[in-house]
Amino acid sequence: MRSITRAALIVISLLAGAGSSRSEDLSYFTGSVWGVSLHLPTTGKADPDDRPHCTLGTQTWPNRGLNIVYVLTSVDYIEPWLHVYSENWELPIGKKTDVNLITIAGPLGFELSAESATSLTGSTDPKVVGKEKSFNLEVALSYMLDSRRTGISTRIKFAGNEPEWYIPPMGQLETYQVNAKLNRCIADLRAKAADFFRRDSGGKHGDRTSPFRQ
Repeated sequence: MRSITRAALIVISLLAGAGSSRSEDLSYFTGSVWGVSLHLPTTGKADPDDRPHCTLGTQTWPNRGLNIVYVLTSVDYIEPWLHVYSENWELPIGKKTDVNLITIAGPLGFELSAESATSLTGSTDPKVVGKEKSFNLEVALSYMLDSRRTGISTRIKFAGNEPEWYIPPMGQLETYQVNAKLNRCIADLRAKAADFFRRDSGGKHGDRTSPFRQ
C-alpha cells in the first residue's frame, strides 16, 4: 500500500509551488467559483515527490479554499486527494481532524492530516476511505459539474471552531467550462503517464531494476 504520509507531502509540496523552476503549471480555466489547472514536473529530472496532477480548486476566497487533486501515481492510475487550506491556520503538524463536506449526496466525513501549518490533506481513494464514500463523492462532483443542473452548492464543516465554509453554486456556463476543462486536464494527464512511468513496472524511469548481479 502506498505511504499516505509520503503522498500527502507530495500533494502539499506541489500545491505550495515546490520545484516550480523545474516544472510546468498550466491553467485550463479560472472561474468565479472553481478553476482547473495541470502540474507537470520536468520529465526525468523532477524531485521524486513531485508528481503530475490536475487540480480542481475553489476560487471563491484568496487565502483559503478546497482543492480536489488528481495525482498520477502510476502509468495507469490517478489517485484523488482532498486538500483544505487557510493562511490563517497554525495547525499541529501530524495531527488528524474530521472535515465534513455537505454535498448533494449528503454529508461526507473525511479524516484529514495536518501536513503543514496551513493545510489539511487526505486521500479519497476507495482503498483508503472505502468504496461507498469514494463513490458518493464522485456522485456529488458529477452533479456539481453537470451544467443541466443549477444551484448546487457545497459546505465544509470542521470539528473545531473554524466557521463553516460555503462554496456557492456555479452558473450554467461556468459549470460547463469547468467540467470540460477538468475532463481535458485528466485526459492530458493520462496521456503524459508514459513520460513519467514505465508501463511494465509502474515505477519512474530512474527506478529500473535488473536481474543481473552487479
